[in-house]
Amino acid sequence: MFQAFFNGLSGMLSFSRNLDTVSNNISNMNTPGFRGADTFYKSLSGGEQDAGTGTQISGLGYRFTSGDIRQTGNATDVAISGQGFFTLLKEGNSYYSRAGQFAFNNDGILTDSVSGASVAAIDSKGNIGEFDISKLRVRAPKETTKVSLSGNLSSGATTHEVSGITVFNKLGEEVNLTLKFTKSTTDSSEWSVSVINNSASDAVLSTSNIKFGVDGTPLAGQSSFSVAVPDSMGGTASVSFNLGDAGSFGQSTSTDTGTTSTLSGAVQDGSAVASLRSIDFKSDGSLSLTYTNGETQTGPALALAHFKDESVLRLAGGSLFEATSQSGMVIGKAGTGSLGTIQGKSIELSNVDLSREFADMIVIQRGYQASSRLLNVSNQLLEQLYESTRGR
Repeated sequence: MFQAFFNGLSGMLSFSRNLDTVSNNISNMNTPGFRGADTFYKSLSGGEQDAGTGTQISGLGYRFTSGDIRQTGNATDVAISGQGFFTLLKEGNSYYSRAGQFAFNNDGILTDSVSGASVAAIDSKGNIGEFDISKLRVRAPKETTKVSLSGNLSSGATTHEVSGITVFNKLGEEVNLTLKFTKSTTDSSEWSVSVINNSASDAVLSTSNIKFGVDGTPLAGQSSFSVAVPDSMGGTASVSFNLGDAGSFGQSTSTDTGTTSTLSGAVQDGSAVASLRSIDFKSDGSLSLTYTNGETQTGPALALAHFKDESVLRLAGGSLFEATSQSGMVIGKAGTGSLGTIQGKSIELSNVDLSREFADMIVIQRGYQASSRLLNVSNQLLEQLYESTRGR
C-alpha cells in the first residue's frame, strides 16, 4: 500500500511536468521557428517480483515538422520551404534555427533579431562566414568611355548641334556636353566637331575632324574621335564618340536632307556613385541588391544546414539548436541536395498544433486525476488498517 501511494505521487509529478511542456508549446504557438516538444515517460522498476516503483520523465523530444509560412513584407525576413536550418554564428559557436527574423546591423552584418547571432553565408567554394554586405552598400562610380552617334548629318546644312549628352567622369560627377558640327568650306564631306563642356562655362574641350564617303557612310579612320572629360580633382577620363562602322548605313550617315539633321548621341556606359535602394532574397538564398542607378548585383548566399538525424539536436534556448556528433550535418546552399528553397519576405511560424495540445491536456488531466485518486484509495486502505489495529 505504501508503494501504491508513492506510485500515484510519481504519476502526479510526471503529469504535472508534462503539462508544463504542453503549456510551453501553446504559449509559443505564434513564435517564429518554434519547435513543439513532447514529454517522454519511463517506468521505474524494482526487482523481478516487484510490480514497479512508479514513473518519471525520461526527457523531451522535439517535433521537426515544418510550420506554416506567412508573408511579412519585410525584405530581411526569410523562411525555408523544405528541409534545412539557418546557420547562426555567435561567440565561436554555431547554432541552427528555422526562425528567419533577420536584420542588418550598422556594420552591414545580417543578424538574428532575437539572439543577436550573425547569420552565416556560404561562398562558391563551400566556405562559411558572416553574411556581410558592408562593401556592397555603396556602388563605386564608373566613368563613361563610349558614346554612339546615330542618325543623319545633312550634307545640305552647314552646322548641327547635338546637346544634352550627359557623361560621367572618374569621380562619378555628371558632365553635360554639346557637340557642334561645322561643315568644311573646302570639302563637303568633311566636318569639324567641337566638344563643349556645358558644366564648365561652355568651355571647348576639343575639336576633331570626321569625314564621310561619297555614299554618305563613315570613312575608315575618320569615323570616331575622343575627348578628355575633366573632374573636380584635376583628373580626366577619355570618352570615345563613334559614328559607326566604315561603309555601313546602320548608325550614322551624311546625305542631303536640306537643313534638317537627325544626328543624336547615346551614352553607352558610366554611372555616378550609387547607394543601395532595395534588397531581395532569391530562392537559392542569394541576396539581390538594387542600387539607385538601376543596376543590380548578387550578394552573399545563406548557408543552410541539413541533419540526417534531427532528433539528436539539443535545444540551446528559444528557437536555437546545437548539433551533436551524431547529427550527421551537411551545410550547403538552398535548393541543392536535400535542402529546401528560400521564400523571401516571409517567416515560418511554430509547428504547434492546438488540437494535438488540447488532446494531450485531456490525457494529462485524466492521468493526474487517476493518480490523485490512487493516493486517496491508498490513504483509505491505510486508515482502515489503523482502525483495525485499534480493535474496532
